[in-house]
Amino acid sequence: MPEIYTAAWYDSLKHVLNQSQQVVKKAPPGHWRVLAEIRGDGASPYLGAGQTKRFALDFDEGKCTEYRELAEPPSRRDFDFTMDLPASLFEGIVANEVDPVKAGLKGEIRIVGDMRILIQHAELVNILHDVYVREVETAWPRGKPPYD
Repeated sequence: MPEIYTAAWYDSLKHVLNQSQQVVKKAPPGHWRVLAEIRGDGASPYLGAGQTKRFALDFDEGKCTEYRELAEPPSRRDFDFTMDLPASLFEGIVANEVDPVKAGLKGEIRIVGDMRILIQHAELVNILHDVYVREVETAWPRGKPPYD
């Protein structure tokens, strides 16, 4: 069981996404890239206030070809979508304590990109969340959300 935010954790997420026939069927056709920026918010024990973790997800014809943390901030122009959210919220989603669709609708997740594509593939968001929750075992060495 890999610890959250480790290379092994990202690899396990990639593997699980590629094993899911639902993800393959519901992913938009073609090649698309997503950048997630997770910002330390003072509540997460994994990311201090002011710290940022960035990871890239690449999909090609429904298969995840990349899921890794980025050491340096990339050009946002290289991505079809960017998501920006607080660490405690992201960790709550991973721990199945927070519904990502509800959080997005409340504006807690800032998303930049062609929203038409995102709306057309809204079911994929639910599938991705379900895959995270059911298939990925995450170790929480500093405690699991919700945090005090």
